[in-house]
Amino acid sequence: MQVVGICRFSLLGRGDWEVYQGVAETEIKEISARQSALLFAPSRMESRLATFEHLTLASLQAQTDKDFIFLVLASEDMPEIYRQRLSDICSSVPQVILRFFPMIHVGDAQKAVFSELSLDLKEMLQFRLDDDDAVCTTFIQSKREIARLLAPRKLPFSLSFRSVMYCSIGGEFKGIYSWDSPFFSAGVALYHPTRSIFGFGHYALSWRFTSVILADGMSLATHNGHNDTQFNASRIRRQKFLKMDESAVAKTCAEQFPFLTAVGKELAGLPL
Repeated sequence: MQVVGICRFSLLGRGDWEVYQGVAETEIKEISARQSALLFAPSRMESRLATFEHLTLASLQAQTDKDFIFLVLASEDMPEIYRQRLSDICSSVPQVILRFFPMIHVGDAQKAVFSELSLDLKEMLQFRLDDDDAVCTTFIQSKREIARLLAPRKLPFSLSFRSVMYCSIGGEFKGIYSWDSPFFSAGVALYHPTRSIFGFGHYALSWRFTSVILADGMSLATHNGHNDTQFNASRIRRQKFLKMDESAVAKTCAEQFPFLTAVGKELAGLPL
């Protein structure tokens, strides 16, 4: 079974971000124009290029199973200096395929690349991974092993790790947290013979389809103020984030994320 990941890197167009929820199609262009100024702000671009290289792609380069494709969908409106840097970063990882698009829905961009590459949803496990998150080194291997068992049924199914190491980099609630959150976006996977993974909310995958939670792996998520969701006391309490001590952080990094360099750790707010 083919394993294909999809990353939206500052892709302009309708998606599942909160800013687009409940918005009519006639308002999309206006909203996207405002989003453009935010997405391509120099401070944000510098931050996302760094996390993409040292967290996201570093985790994929370290996979025990290297037989996968990772599609990076980006915007043609991205300033040329950042387009070139993104291209250079992507070129260092053989599994990465980078494409630029005009304003477009992420599902349509994905469909266009799948058509170009003759990728068949019926023979594929899709996963999504953002440009500031990472996955453990056995991510591809674990997901493929389970997918091979379920795929012969020819019915949709979703796969997720249970745990997330959540790195809040600044602000009042700065720290490293352990968070049990099955079907969180970082690394969630879907087999569906006709639909894009972005056609569903990531948490909805667990109740819409047969779902399997893998207990022996983790994803890593960062929060630095540019994210779509807030991180505050109410969320920490409601969603049961547990702050990790230094020994637990060191153990988790060694077991799940050994690829993290000093640069990667600093970007994630981890102790060096």
